Amino acid sequence: MTVKVGVASNHLIHPIPRFDVNFVDYIQRDYIDGLRQADALPLVLPLGDPKDAKAYIEQVDALVLSGGQGVTPVLYGDEPIKEVAETDIYRDQFEIALVKAAVKAHKPVLGICRGEQIINVALGGTLFQDIYKQMGAVGKHNQFPTSWEIPTQHVTTTDGSWLNQILGERFLVNTFHHQAIHQLGENLKSVAESDDHVVEAIESQDGNIIGVQFHPEMMFKTHPEFAKVFDYFVDRVRAGS
Repeated sequence: MTVKVGVASNHLIHPIPRFDVNFVDYIQRDYIDGLRQADALPLVLPLGDPKDAKAYIEQVDALVLSGGQGVTPVLYGDEPIKEVAETDIYRDQFEIALVKAAVKAHKPVLGICRGEQIINVALGGTLFQDIYKQMGAVGKHNQFPTSWEIPTQHVTTTDGSWLNQILGERFLVNTFHHQAIHQLGENLKSVAESDDHVVEAIESQDGNIIGVQFHPEMMFKTHPEFAKVFDYFVDRVRAGS
């Protein structure tokens, strides 16, 4: 069967927001390539009105949420601190609606980096706006200027978790973030951590939702083991169909 996976697009914002300019919807090619190598058919979903989320989810078998901006703190009950950097509340609200629609339809969801964070917020969880200021992280969680495809940071997985099954107990990943999960959302559990205890992967109690804080789509061409993240996800979609 052909697995159709909706990939929520990113959103470029004009540096000074104005209502008379066109916004640009896009998705990095690596996400598309990761799904294609797993023999899925990626369908890019343009940013839209939250009320349209149900209709989009009805057209696909699963949902992928990509990286990008920080998540707007007021959506999980916090006031923004100065370290929060760029946010896009329109994208946040649309993707939260997509997650809720996918959960209601019992369709699998994969979140990558920001995608993991938006899943957590959609399910009632909270985030650290800045892991250094708010949780005392000491690791280098944004490896720039080191090239994106090079793993630089260890993570340790929970025994028996989906990530443990496909990649093992401890391995190196890449890292590009300063926000992370604080309180977990409903029915979510942490299944991997960095050495300074940042949540690096999640899984729902029923296994239908998975997420990673790192970027497998950036690594799988040079480190083929990371293709297993997309393979696992697409296999799960097929198994539930």
